[in-house]
Amino acid sequence: MLNRYRTIAFFALALAAATGMLLRFGLVLGMPAWAQNYTAIRHAHSHLMYFGWVTVALMALIWHFLPTITGRPLPRGVHLQMAASALVALLSFPAFWLNGYGPTQVGSTELPLGSMAAGLNGLLWLLFVALYVRATWGLPERPLVIQLWDWAIVLLLFAFSGALGLVVTVALRLTNPLLQQLSLHLFLDLFGVGWFNLALLGILWALLGEEIAKQQWLPTQSLALLLAPTFILGVSPALVTADMFWLAAFANVGAALLLGRHWWALWRQRSRLPLLTRFGLLILAVHLFTAAVILWPGIWQWSAGTQLRIFFLHDFLLGWVSSTLLGILLKPENKPTSLGEGYVAFAWMGGVAVMLLALLGVSLLQFNPIPAVTWFWLAAWSSIPLATVALWACATQLQRS
Repeated sequence: MLNRYRTIAFFALALAAATGMLLRFGLVLGMPAWAQNYTAIRHAHSHLMYFGWVTVALMALIWHFLPTITGRPLPRGVHLQMAASALVALLSFPAFWLNGYGPTQVGSTELPLGSMAAGLNGLLWLLFVALYVRATWGLPERPLVIQLWDWAIVLLLFAFSGALGLVVTVALRLTNPLLQQLSLHLFLDLFGVGWFNLALLGILWALLGEEIAKQQWLPTQSLALLLAPTFILGVSPALVTADMFWLAAFANVGAALLLGRHWWALWRQRSRLPLLTRFGLLILAVHLFTAAVILWPGIWQWSAGTQLRIFFLHDFLLGWVSSTLLGILLKPENKPTSLGEGYVAFAWMGGVAVMLLALLGVSLLQFNPIPAVTWFWLAAWSSIPLATVALWACATQLQRS
């Protein structure tokens, strides 16, 4: 099963990376006539990364490792759930491409195709949760990997409630900005920092082996509880009270410290991890280092008027999550890296590093003399090796299949 859905995940990554390249060059050269709705295409790109690349890959890897941890076969329905999840995730790309979350004319009526696609993906997440609960119900012991996945799923359910909130606001035409913002960031932000982080940590420890994890204290529940309120930091500062901010800010720093505990334990085992996964851990260290910055007076409010959110999103999703997943999926058996694969890994790492540098430069324009167009060009050119590596991974997997 892993081979089939690894191929689909790589295809989603290649399509999302190519779309990202289109968006980057579109900023400096202008978007082509067939792709004029920049905002909608950006939604298509980001949702395919969330739903088609990362989520499909995480689910496939969880199902791959779970039987060796529980000693049980996978429950019936897993193949159907994975096939439906992959199909609906891929269909979200054209659904968002047309008008994003806005209504699209279909015959004589207007339908919010993007919201509908997000809702369908969410329903299939519920099916995944139900099958996971069935597969792990009544275990005499819940080891670290299972605990991490348990809490990843709890936060996935909270994120799904945000998606439901978005659907309700669109369906009922509610215009309360705080409700809209809370629903949006509960969905997208907690989906990432909650579900992605904990599920990926569980996969890394499954890859390394439970015996190593047992030798030290590693947080699970406390980490999940601290990650939960951090989505508030994505909401516009004009809508957030001081109490809400400080709750989220201190939770963010606490979560970074607990993630750092996992980071240190994983980094000590880096020789047993694929090269790209080690690179992902380095990017995670950068991400954790920035967690305390928001505690500085006025920094959070100031950053809302910059492009720093775009930098943090790519640092997290591209640098940490995607690099780590790519390393695991390309080398699930952790075999020695060939010369060609080494070149591919360095092309990806170079592309990510330059992309993050360019996005940081755009975010801090007021502090550097380099014009914005230079940074935009740098980001555009750095997207080429990323799309090339993603396409190579997809083509190579198709050949192996």
